[in-house]
Amino acid sequence: MTVKKILKPFLTGLVCMALFTGCATDNKQKESEPQESSASGADGKDTAAEGSVSDVDANAAPDTYKAAELFIPSQETYENPDMGLSFTLPEKLREQMDLQTVAMLSDAQGADDNKSFAYFQFTWNVLTKEQKNAEIKSKGNGFNEWADGLKRIGAIGVYHSDQLSNLDKVTKCTDHKELGKSEDGVYTYYLSTDPKADKELAELISQIQSEITKMTPPEQLYENENMAGQSLGAFTMKDIKDIPYSEKLFQDHALTMVNVFTTWCTPCINEIPDLEKLHQDMADMGVNIVGIVLDARDEAGDVSSEAVQKAELLAQRTKASYPFLIPDEGFLNGRLKGIEAVPETFFVDKNGTIVGNVYSGSHSYDDWKTIIEDTMKTMKTEAGGEKEAVR
Repeated sequence: MTVKKILKPFLTGLVCMALFTGCATDNKQKESEPQESSASGADGKDTAAEGSVSDVDANAAPDTYKAAELFIPSQETYENPDMGLSFTLPEKLREQMDLQTVAMLSDAQGADDNKSFAYFQFTWNVLTKEQKNAEIKSKGNGFNEWADGLKRIGAIGVYHSDQLSNLDKVTKCTDHKELGKSEDGVYTYYLSTDPKADKELAELISQIQSEITKMTPPEQLYENENMAGQSLGAFTMKDIKDIPYSEKLFQDHALTMVNVFTTWCTPCINEIPDLEKLHQDMADMGVNIVGIVLDARDEAGDVSSEAVQKAELLAQRTKASYPFLIPDEGFLNGRLKGIEAVPETFFVDKNGTIVGNVYSGSHSYDDWKTIIEDTMKTMKTEAGGEKEAVR
């Protein structure tokens, strides 16, 4: 799990992540002003959100999801090499997480320069029965409103030097133990607790063991996100109906929207009806839409028949007519291997070249329509500039 894969959802809104389990949603653009948010992700193997397809009726995706789908599941050790942080939880804290009396979440905020982050942290929060069983609206600010009502008992994270004077506010804790600094001294790691919230649970948080290693420079991670101008190259993929596709699928369209999703991701499912409407409404503009079912092929390279069956059901219930592709063994010449947060969407021109920005998180019909129109305008402007340069 790289920093890029963790920063992406938190700086842009709520998405699903492959390190943890659960899903959430938001309508934030990756390149837009960073928003403070929290989310947890899923790998689809042991997630509470697995089977979300069953919640989709014949006409629409689900309007809500359970708060419990957002909780990071308990495990002994969590590793984040690129952030230079790994930590181990005490057994009794893991027991409380398993009982869902304590919710482990995470959140981050980008820096003002949009090239680094202000902080990234994991948090532990006391849950009431009502909070645990809460139903959260899939669109809007429902998650943040729910999370704001939780009682924070502890946090572990890495914080930019600009944030140290706001540590109480950022962590919602009162006691802070410095764990170490990044190699360049710009970031400091802290383990924070609030004994006043719950003395016994705060004591468990204080027992977390951590290790600080070398952090990947944030600016390097952000540079890795810029994929515009890269060619997807030649490939062959089949869709869930066993129909073969190649790079030629881009040739008949001015712009193709590639939406990478999984069958267990609530926000992915939520936006498919809107994507289908876009597919119908913008076809005359030369816009095409293609879905890629990321969990239809596992890390070993084998096709998951279960995920394919779920995708088939999902296509039927959302009435999606655009193709749902199964990743090939090369994962689209490696383009899909770096995706650990879904949904992720990027755009491709008729030559098979990635254009515009990469987007994490689900978006509304209106938001996507604006993004597509802006991307096409940019393409025309750049094309005009190239012609002028040739003259």
